Amino acid sequence: MIDIKLIRELRKEKGLTQAELGDLIGADGNLVSRWERGRSVPSYYYMVKLSEVLEKPLDVLVKDEKYQNIKERFVTENKGTLIFELGSQRLEVPATSEFSQQFWERVDKMIEKNASNN
Repeated sequence: MIDIKLIRELRKEKGLTQAELGDLIGADGNLVSRWERGRSVPSYYYMVKLSEVLEKPLDVLVKDEKYQNIKERFVTENKGTLIFELGSQRLEVPATSEFSQQFWERVDKMIEKNASNN
């Protein structure tokens, strides 16, 4: 899914420790460590945050086609609301940081459900 080597390289290029990168994306440094060791996988929410902080397009950071270009294809923002539409499924939440993590976690679940139905 996520290119572990690239994440580590980009983090080091920016001179960031795992803890510092974690702080910038709202995660624990131990979580970043687990990602880099391949022991866990970031949710789409964290992949978007990594893309922003590391200044690389999301599709450069991921290997799995499931996540490539999802934001561009299925997520829109309208009047301060994030909207995700996939098939007959629709999810809307305020585009604030307090809701965005939950939004991306639900988007992950919806994508997985859609993939298992196909």
